[in-house]
Amino acid sequence: MKRRDFIGKGASLFASCCLLQKLPLSAMPVVNESMKKNRNRVGIQLYSVKDDLAKDFTGSLQKLSDIGFSSVETYGFDGNLFLGKRLKEVSSILDGMGMTLSGTHTGSAILSADTGAKEWDSWKKCCDELKAAGAKRAIQSWLPATKTTDDLKRLADHYNRVGEVCKKSGIKFGHHNHSAEMKTVEGNVIFDYLIQNTDPSLVFFQFDLGHALEAGADCVAYLKKYPGRFTCWHATDHKINSGSRELGKGDVDFDALFALAKQSGLEELVVEQESGDDRFACCKVDFDFLRKYPWAKIK
Repeated sequence: MKRRDFIGKGASLFASCCLLQKLPLSAMPVVNESMKKNRNRVGIQLYSVKDDLAKDFTGSLQKLSDIGFSSVETYGFDGNLFLGKRLKEVSSILDGMGMTLSGTHTGSAILSADTGAKEWDSWKKCCDELKAAGAKRAIQSWLPATKTTDDLKRLADHYNRVGEVCKKSGIKFGHHNHSAEMKTVEGNVIFDYLIQNTDPSLVFFQFDLGHALEAGADCVAYLKKYPGRFTCWHATDHKINSGSRELGKGDVDFDALFALAKQSGLEELVVEQESGDDRFACCKVDFDFLRKYPWAKIK
């Protein structure tokens, strides 16, 4: 019998005894914490298995837990629900599987020049939902339209304000890049401008490695240039001009990147798998690839 199964069956038996002896269920051991102590530091963005989640939500999460992921990140959160569920409900399901909810991709297309109280209320609501679920990160998952330097300035100012709102709630605010951030607007590389004009205490950057590489960026150079700004990585891999691959099968230099993990201030590593017919098989390849790095082990 597997250790996890043994612990689970033992807890169920203990619960039955509690009921028979009229003992409070609060006397039960916290099975989840025991499972989590033996986990790693590798999380997964649920967009990787979005089609499977739509068919079997709980079963899909269990498959990710069986692979070994320690946490998940949700996507497309509208401030109220994720696939029809409150984040607190999702967190409860994950807790029973020995996983946690790290945060969510969400966002707004509004720039500060158009912002009223409703915008800040929406971010406060998002933070309240995350906090209730025990999560810690709210991540803007796409780049609002930026065509001029003034647009860039408004966006950076907006991010600083969102960061303030989130920080007051105990939530960290960040921006997730794709390829558009590597474009130039009036002589400014969008990504660099945002990094240079946002407050490090209010805004972090979730570095999507594969998308940055595909856009022509030097990921290693970015980590060296902006130490402490990329506290979360999206572990994706791309074969240049050929698209997404499983980790280790593309052109991202993970050895060089992990050598800079401490300098980067890396706190969280999140897999996102964007291709493959059997996504769970691909995610297992990703997980097995990452766990060889010392950083991925619990300290």
